[in-house]
Amino acid sequence: MGVQALYALQNGFLGAPRSLLFYGDFSAERAQIPVACYLVRATDGTILFDTGLSPRAVPGLLRNDPMACFTNEDLLVHRLDVLGLEADDIDVVVLSHLHYDHAGGAELFARSELVVQKDEYAYALYPAPFFASFYYRKNFDLPDRRWRLLDGDVELAPGVTVLRTEGHTPGHQSLMVELPETGPVILTGDACYWQEHLDAERVPGVVWNPTLALHAIKRLKTLARLTGARVFPGHDPEFWRTVKQSPDAYR
Repeated sequence: MGVQALYALQNGFLGAPRSLLFYGDFSAERAQIPVACYLVRATDGTILFDTGLSPRAVPGLLRNDPMACFTNEDLLVHRLDVLGLEADDIDVVVLSHLHYDHAGGAELFARSELVVQKDEYAYALYPAPFFASFYYRKNFDLPDRRWRLLDGDVELAPGVTVLRTEGHTPGHQSLMVELPETGPVILTGDACYWQEHLDAERVPGVVWNPTLALHAIKRLKTLARLTGARVFPGHDPEFWRTVKQSPDAYR
């Protein structure tokens, strides 16, 4: 039967200047952006896409970022609890990439298979200096966990496919979920921050390789057009206000 439901899990908000959101934009104007995770219920397992911020990072963010907003309910363990789940109930955790706002909760999932592109994992351990501040090694340097290191697109389960979309980072990946009623949905992660990135083919501001990042956006647009998929941008505040919030679900 494949996928049964998709849940959007809010993991707080951060402030970001447009210079971080849009490549080549040097404006200091700031926006409050959501941090999101998604849970996929399928007949043969439960899959989590991204793990948000680490709880240990929250106090510093609230001190240093006037636009940061994070409540107790935003903790990932509490978002799962609302759905009647614990960390040990998650079969697979797909990490779009290993930046601190996407891999911060990876350590919670001691019994899950952690899925990441192999070059993302290698680069995160030894990043270039200009990118090092986005990776926090304690989040993902977990050698005792079950890591599955991919090299390209992979169907994880019927109706759930990892899409390689590098550019934002060396091994970024997105996720396509085929829902029985809603139809296909593409969870872009940071390959596409805002809908504007997709519509105008604009590259995100935090980027490892802008040319590959643009190719990733074009790939997602093409897949969406060919399959009729809905695209869920990674950090779009306008889009996030329209999203069904857990415990409501897309089916």
